[in-house]
Amino acid sequence: MLPRLEAELELISSSLLPTESLHNESSDTGALVFRIDSTESALGLHITVSDQYPDADAITIAVKGGTVGREEARGWERWSADQMREWDPSDEYPLFQLLSAHFLTLFAAEPVEPELRIQDNTVAANLEAPHHVLLTSHHLLSPTKRKSLISLSSQLSLVGFSKTGHPGIMYAIGDSRDLVEWLREVKSWNWLALRVRVGVEPLSGQAQVGRGKGKEDGARGGRGRGEWTELEKISEALEWMRENGSEELLLDVGMGSGSGR
Repeated sequence: MLPRLEAELELISSSLLPTESLHNESSDTGALVFRIDSTESALGLHITVSDQYPDADAITIAVKGGTVGREEARGWERWSADQMREWDPSDEYPLFQLLSAHFLTLFAAEPVEPELRIQDNTVAANLEAPHHVLLTSHHLLSPTKRKSLISLSSQLSLVGFSKTGHPGIMYAIGDSRDLVEWLREVKSWNWLALRVRVGVEPLSGQAQVGRGKGKEDGARGGRGRGEWTELEKISEALEWMRENGSEELLLDVGMGSGSGR
């Protein structure tokens, strides 16, 4: 196995949720073959990687399940091929990025028919009530993490902020499926004392959500391009959340009590 691929496989394995597991399988062709299963889903991912990696032609990802019929299997084949269009061999960890962003999210909720997943994502995103997530960490100093937060949040059309320095605070608002993907990705990074203060939950009746850039002209299926802000002080984070009707979330975890850091 290529050293680069071996390191990437370890990264994928370490990023899985407790309900998910990775299993290596034997191959007569010399290719790397493994599967990822979840105790919460009837579906599984079967991945084959040839020695031409990281070329896109070296990767085969199949969605399988004991109850998947012939027509549904064809639908999943088309769906997988559609996701493979996002393959970028220039990424440092292209297989990890692709699985995290597009395939592991299949385990996040009860699966739907693949054709419906493709056709109805935009409609469902527009109709669903906004959800939110609040994370804290010992610190947020890394320029790489800060840039990645901005980029990832824009890709997923999220509205929110990251408070840099000590402690680190990250708060995001958006569609629940996008937040599940965002949370999975952020948790896979190397953190000191990362804590999920609020999981993927619906916003309370008092809380509000910003429109996000590009919503008015229909960007990204009407979700907009998101709007992510970097803040330096807890007082600024508290003010941001106060304007959106959710300041009690920070107060409840002992932040924003006048420290002004």
